[in-house]
Amino acid sequence: MEKKNETKKRVDPKQYDPYGRGKETLPFIVKVKPRSLMGDYIALHGLLPENELPVSLRHKIPENEIWIRKNVYDDPKRRERILQGHEKFELELMETKGLTYKQAHERAQFHEKVYKLEDWLERLEEELGKSSYEPVEVIEKTSKIRKKK
Repeated sequence: MEKKNETKKRVDPKQYDPYGRGKETLPFIVKVKPRSLMGDYIALHGLLPENELPVSLRHKIPENEIWIRKNVYDDPKRRERILQGHEKFELELMETKGLTYKQAHERAQFHEKVYKLEDWLERLEEELGKSSYEPVEVIEKTSKIRKKK
């Protein structure tokens, strides 16, 4: 008996399916917005649940965009900390790990602190400059002699 080659109709999921989660990360476009539009928000992205957004911004942010306030964008260190240390990390957790916005946001806040710590260490090194003491210079190496008992 011959078996027929059956072709099953393949349904390809959308290349980027942020609502299915566990998919690829969406490529995001960063848009700089004035404080008059953003209000007290530093950055917002299109995958933020509508109920988390202020009414004036609901249904306005496309799902492939991150909006960042101009004064934050103009500061390179703060921009990196917000975009890389928080927003990108948060989106990655939501899309590839399937976390909810609140879960991802909580972890991203912790992740952002790592960036703040790096800034603090850099400032401390600048303040300290060269150390006020000279390192010890070894003139003659010593050797340990083990005694047998």
